[in-house]
Amino acid sequence: MPVSLRQATHADIPLLIKARFDFLRALGYPIIAEELPEASLLIESFLSEHLNRDIFAWIGLEGETIAAAGFLQVYQVMWQPKAPKGRFGRIINVLTWQEYRRQGLAREIMQALIQKARELDLAYLDLDASPEGQPLYESLGFKLVHAEHPPMCLFLSQE
Repeated sequence: MPVSLRQATHADIPLLIKARFDFLRALGYPIIAEELPEASLLIESFLSEHLNRDIFAWIGLEGETIAAAGFLQVYQVMWQPKAPKGRFGRIINVLTWQEYRRQGLAREIMQALIQKARELDLAYLDLDASPEGQPLYESLGFKLVHAEHPPMCLFLSQE
């Protein structure tokens, strides 16, 4: 059965939750079984409020089985030279499940997300590339950026 790609709807939130957890697992983040119910509720609440408002997702389905997914999160920020209208996008959680790789699904999802960003008149898109994904992103026009001011993070929760 061929994989069909489309924009996700609220009815797809359970699949998007699965995609989020599978993406984090693929990056090596430990997902603790006891935390799954609460984390699922938090993701569901977030997506229920934000999906197709300021976060957009495309999914590839083979029947009812998810084969690939990717998200575009829209950010509204104070004016800056890179985003004179104060809006840019971030591509997150692009994942093709192992048995569906090498079929061009990630490329098709990325092209749909880029098109959506253009429709939304976003100033630019950024993403964090895995070594496996970097060649695809470069082929779509993304450039490796060497930060003049390196990003830093302070974790406020020490759980």
